Amino acid sequence: MIAVAALAGLVLGHFLDLAFDRLYTDSPLSGPIYRCSACRTALRPGFAVPFAGIIWFRGSCPDCNERLPWRALVLPLGSTALFAISYLVFDEFGASLLGGFFASIFLALTLTDLDRRLLPNRIVYPSILIGAALSWAWPESSAVEVLAGGAVAFAIAVALLLFSLPFGAGAFGMGDVKMIILIGMVVGFPSILVAVFVGTFAGGIGAALLILLRLRSRRDYIPHGPFLALGALTALFWGQDIWDWYTDR
Repeated sequence: MIAVAALAGLVLGHFLDLAFDRLYTDSPLSGPIYRCSACRTALRPGFAVPFAGIIWFRGSCPDCNERLPWRALVLPLGSTALFAISYLVFDEFGASLLGGFFASIFLALTLTDLDRRLLPNRIVYPSILIGAALSWAWPESSAVEVLAGGAVAFAIAVALLLFSLPFGAGAFGMGDVKMIILIGMVVGFPSILVAVFVGTFAGGIGAALLILLRLRSRRDYIPHGPFLALGALTALFWGQDIWDWYTDR
């Protein structure tokens, strides 16, 4: 069954990669699928199979010779690994697929933030709705706990947004607010507290290292999405265990 879960992750990751360029624009979601964002030639059959076209054409577009982006490997491989981890964490197969799905969504948001400095509404809003609609499906969390996680996440996100206002418009954006709400609707309460703590702590450490190493300055943009995604994955897979360990100390 872990192989089935991993295969589901591979398919989802491949789909997210093919749809990537339409996730952060106003272009219609319908229409021909293309592999290369440079020439936008219609998808060749070989590229419909994960990795087949990439291997056959040696990582380049066969129509314009443009090198394919690194996410073409990261999204399918990462999603495959996340589905496998989800299967090992959750006792129920259905819950493992649900966990793998949201974990892959957080991976996709990480890549959109790194690539385009955006956390696209086309990913966040539908995922929030799916999280609310399937709040009953988690084996160890009730729908009330999941919805409470969304409410607490909203309060935390608004507080962080107000706190960041003196530091400038780019310190904490609406995309970060919406992503925190999404995390709350996925991991529920109290795991949302674990997610925010891990994401904020990792973000502070990461930003400090980038500044100390002079890879970024205090005025440069440092994406929060990857750090929030790290907190989300931690809370999704081990949030309740971490919370129980902390409260039992």
